[in-house]
Amino acid sequence: MNLSPEKYHPAKGPLRLLLGLSIDAVGAARIPEVLAAAGLEVTVICPSGLAVVSSRFVHVHIATGRSPQEVRDALEAHVAALPDRYARVLIGDEPLQRTFLNRPASPVLARVAPCVSDLQHLSRILSKVAFSEDAKQVGLPIPAFRVVAGPHQLTSADWKGVPFVIKLDETMSGSGVHIIRSREDLDMARSSLSGPFLVQDYISGRVGATSVLFQNGKPKCWFSYFLCRNWPNPVAASSAVEICWFPEIEGMLEKIGRMTSFEGLCGIDWVLDPKSGHPLVLEMNPRPTPGMMVGFLAGVSFPAAIADALAGGSTIQRPAQVSVPMYRMFPQHLQWAIDAHRPWEFVRTWANAPWHDPKLLLSQFRRVLTHYLPRTWRDSAKSLLRRK
Repeated sequence: MNLSPEKYHPAKGPLRLLLGLSIDAVGAARIPEVLAAAGLEVTVICPSGLAVVSSRFVHVHIATGRSPQEVRDALEAHVAALPDRYARVLIGDEPLQRTFLNRPASPVLARVAPCVSDLQHLSRILSKVAFSEDAKQVGLPIPAFRVVAGPHQLTSADWKGVPFVIKLDETMSGSGVHIIRSREDLDMARSSLSGPFLVQDYISGRVGATSVLFQNGKPKCWFSYFLCRNWPNPVAASSAVEICWFPEIEGMLEKIGRMTSFEGLCGIDWVLDPKSGHPLVLEMNPRPTPGMMVGFLAGVSFPAAIADALAGGSTIQRPAQVSVPMYRMFPQHLQWAIDAHRPWEFVRTWANAPWHDPKLLLSQFRRVLTHYLPRTWRDSAKSLLRRK
């Protein structure tokens, strides 16, 4: 996989991009490689200790406090002090994006951070209820749903013997999603609900996603894949992907682009309807997704698309009409293999390891190892690190 920046960016000097992160998301750690391959010099502003800081594709790390609000405040101050330094500011996770809903970005930051320049659209993307309502309004294919104001409006009597899904207004990596297959499941879920939330038809087909770069609300580069071997539970993030292609995806993306006016990298989750064989839109994640690292399997290059967009180009990259068998993602699939007691799968995952980025590789593998240490050992290690 050749992601050489020189291959894609003809400029004499690199453009600078500032990536803001507030959580240690696994997929975010390898996004700087994609950005660097587009000819961008990447500065990351985030708390110390995140895996992304170890990447050799990060030119500068600016340390912040640990909360999303502290990251946001540091980001605002940094951009205000250097208003002309960055061609783009990328807000890389939802907790950080949500800090802008209560207090809008400064004009200086909004100018270079498209994601938070239009808070009306961002708030409706981040809200699973509002996004579903908007998708229905514009005619996107989605599972049938109803909006419930609060847990008091959902009782045991709502169990009719047919599985359904409860989705909170704010979810991330499967948290806040409950698949209800029995009255007991419903009673257990009700204790953690707060309104409003969605009650959605359960679709038994395979779940997939589409990684997209939008430019001026139009899809510029994308490809799709099925989510495989979700870890640590069936509604969490996938640890492997299978490349797939559906002709209707492009039309779906065009509608979503017009609906949201989104600019930048994001992911669209969908589920394959077993009755019609067509994908139904589930939600939109307005941030870079882990799948972007493997776009080459579908014949697209996000680095090339990013470079073209920043240069004002209008090239559109459509994915090849291909199906590619399971591609194991490092380090996520290591943990799936350990829990599944599949040593050969553990070995095969190392084919996707970032050998060309050794510090990041070691940082990510250390997280796999510490996940399986006894909790008392982990708590002791954290306490020791804080004292240092």
